Amino acid sequence: MSKPAAGRMFQDINFKVKSAKGKKLEQLIGVENPDNPEEGPILVYIKMEGISWSQYFLESCFGVWENWGEIDTDDEAYTYPDYGKKFEVENQVLKSVYCKDSEITLEFESGEKLMLKYKDPDEWDGETEMIKISRT
Repeated sequence: MSKPAAGRMFQDINFKVKSAKGKKLEQLIGVENPDNPEEGPILVYIKMEGISWSQYFLESCFGVWENWGEIDTDDEAYTYPDYGKKFEVENQVLKSVYCKDSEITLEFESGEKLMLKYKDPDEWDGETEMIKISRT
């Protein structure tokens, strides 16, 4: 699916990606199973201004954030929806990126948030979902 990881940055229930603060979101690509898209994203690729591709996902109650370098979206076993367009967050500036209680959140200066979380918080190997929380 992708080239080998350049190195794992975080793997924990809680962490903060300090290098994301103030960066513009250039691209956000989901990776989904085309036979069962309701399972949610397997992982998400993110490209931020001035930073090569990273990927993030949830695994066994842990949030994982990795430097990834380049991505390859040619593997026909998966679909690659453009989450930046889907959630209307392209070119927005990130205020913070963090994992808290096994949920990875991208918070934008606009006040909007994207959250990757388990559909059932008690099922750590279960389905995930990406949701948008709009400013209230």
